Amino acid sequence: MNTMMKHTLVAALAAAGCIATAASAATINQSVCVRSVSKTLSGQSVTFWGFTTSCGGMSSGQLPGPVVEVGVYPAGSGLSDTLNLTLDMMMAPQEQAPYDGHTIHLHGADVTTAEDGVPETGAVTNGDTYTWTPTTNMAGSYLYHCHVHTVKHLEMGMYGPMVVRPKNTSGAWLNQFTHNTATAWDYVQNYVLGSVDPAYHTATGDSTVFADYNPTYFMISGKEGKTTSAPAITLTAAKSKKVGLRLMGLHSVNGTFAVKDGAGAAKPFTVYTQDGRELSTPQTVTSLDVTPGQRFDIIFTTPSTAGTWYPQVTYKNLRDGSAYTNGTVYGKVTF
Repeated sequence: MNTMMKHTLVAALAAAGCIATAASAATINQSVCVRSVSKTLSGQSVTFWGFTTSCGGMSSGQLPGPVVEVGVYPAGSGLSDTLNLTLDMMMAPQEQAPYDGHTIHLHGADVTTAEDGVPETGAVTNGDTYTWTPTTNMAGSYLYHCHVHTVKHLEMGMYGPMVVRPKNTSGAWLNQFTHNTATAWDYVQNYVLGSVDPAYHTATGDSTVFADYNPTYFMISGKEGKTTSAPAITLTAAKSKKVGLRLMGLHSVNGTFAVKDGAGAAKPFTVYTQDGRELSTPQTVTSLDVTPGQRFDIIFTTPSTAGTWYPQVTYKNLRDGSAYTNGTVYGKVTF
């Protein structure tokens, strides 16, 4: 066989998936800007500033911001994806000095000080690129948010989900939370927890408003869902399947997560990762407290008969642990 024929045969076999091809790590170059967005919460209009990739319009912000996804490879592969997340400050809504400008903080990521997005330790506030190369043991759920006048800008909606997801040695995504096959899911959703004190949205500078927090609106992934008939987030699954949920705490109060059926009976689920690290022993529970900034990856299995379950978060006062009025937000999973 001559050289040309050999190269042609190898290429044909590779294209047909008959031989393995070498994986190469990916470089994820993603840019976001900041735009305003108005949302109606309990009949009231509230203005947010949200990260978005749709930078053409002045009112195109997202709440939460777009998902940022990075891959990690099996241990020993020698491969690592790299994220370059760029903040474009052109036409961004912002406060007056000294709280003008924005940054991106990669919450939970192991980064150098120069990539941490904290102005007090030298981060620029007029746009930058934030680089992170996660390693195999970092598969799980993370967050990104602005770290300028954080008490105000978090409340303004400047946050989004960041997912570190496993790949195989060929570079294909795995439908798992980690490289452990026990974390495999058939369906997955991000549950980004959020709370809103509307007074924060109009207060500026060093207002005494920021010394107290009195939320009146509660959300999952940017939406209210105060009843099971009008949930914040829905998923159409199937019977006897594994549903994975990424619980991401961008709320500023406490929250208790549970999965219940239509009669209110709590259903078990298993916690596999916490704060971007796999638990050495998975925990099967019927409720889970999620505090501000925490992240958990959980899985439950739908029953063999058709029905509907309601993943839900009950938001609670940090002072005394009491549940807020209208503070339970519902999701919905049908199967």
